[in-house]
Amino acid sequence: MRGRGIRLTDETRAHAVERVSRTAKFFDRLGDVDVRLTRVKSHDSDHRFRAELSARAAGQLVRATGEGDTVRRSVDAASDHFERRLRRLSQRLSDRRRHRPKPEVRAGGPRRRSDQPDERYPSISRVRRPVGKPMTPEEAAILMEEEGEAVILFSNVETGDLNVLYRSAGGRLELIEPA
Repeated sequence: MRGRGIRLTDETRAHAVERVSRTAKFFDRLGDVDVRLTRVKSHDSDHRFRAELSARAAGQLVRATGEGDTVRRSVDAASDHFERRLRRLSQRLSDRRRHRPKPEVRAGGPRRRSDQPDERYPSISRVRRPVGKPMTPEEAAILMEEEGEAVILFSNVETGDLNVLYRSAGGRLELIEPA
């Protein structure tokens, strides 16, 4: 506590400490509160004393001032202003925590496991199979029928390229070859 142009008495110190400690109960992470009392030399104002309170709270600097015709009233006005600012900061922080997206949503969407299909997209199951021996499209069609597959990827013995054989919606077998 510092005073400029004011002699600080024990009663003034006790009152300021009591008001600041009452204000501090609204915010649990409040740093040391700096109290400055000054005499204001203003001819057009009834206020002749100013109290300034400042402290670090949740990584932010919170300041409040109050003026009054006595030191006691200026401390009361400043502590009321300081209390309002701390309540507002506390409310903002709790709103942020309440409305913060869950970690899985923040990281670009929920992480899906392969056994939990997403209704927005068609289900894709990934199966790793070796391409196997080279074969003709006719051999691939026979193998597809035997295994009951809807699609088969194979190495075409005639061209040496990878081909896809699949059953279309009309029930016909269609071959996809690279261009």
